[in-house]
Amino acid sequence: MSHESRDYPAIIRSHGYRVTPQRLIVLDAVCELAGHATLADIQAKVIDLDPTIDLSTIYRALDVLCAVNLVVESEIGDSGKVYKISGDSDHHHLVCQICGVVVTVPGKALAAMVDEIQAQYGFMVSVDHLTLKGKCANCQANTGSSPG
Repeated sequence: MSHESRDYPAIIRSHGYRVTPQRLIVLDAVCELAGHATLADIQAKVIDLDPTIDLSTIYRALDVLCAVNLVVESEIGDSGKVYKISGDSDHHHLVCQICGVVVTVPGKALAAMVDEIQAQYGFMVSVDHLTLKGKCANCQANTGSSPG
């Protein structure tokens, strides 16, 4: 699993949380799903690993894992919240509000915007996983309108 290259228990402890078997199992599940996993995906994987862990425990574990920046939560399209191991890849999403297509863009595509925010407002932005909604090129062509 990709997360085994870092000392995740130490990271959890450094933020004042206890390292529990349930949290580590949820972390393993997110990692094994290797991408944008829905809560249902994570729950199914957790049940495979330990059927005694209930949904409320999974929610609480995900809250902690997101709070310590080990897992990133995003909302992509109509699938609701999705989770992935943080730092797996620097990318963001463009989601068409008409057809639901999701386009992945590299993190560097937003670098100028992040730099401008810091220069203009003195605010250092941490952009780890951003979703922008709008209208894809195909839907714009089909409706004859511009984005927005």
